[in-house]
Amino acid sequence: MRKTRVEEILLPYKESVPLDPSVKMGDKIIHAIELMVTNNLKCIAVVKNERPVGVIRWKMLFRR
Repeated sequence: MRKTRVEEILLPYKESVPLDPSVKMGDKIIHAIELMVTNNLKCIAVVKNERPVGVIRWKMLFRR
């Protein structure tokens, strides 16, 4: 099974989503899941070159 990366399920960034914690574009989805569980989050920001480029929602992670 191929490992899915964050950029494959990216949604547009919304100002209401905090940037800490966040994941990077090339990170594996498992890293996003770990951060979301640890911090009790329903969505997490995705950054590229230290700038927000999108978000990932909890529901999306398990659809993949």
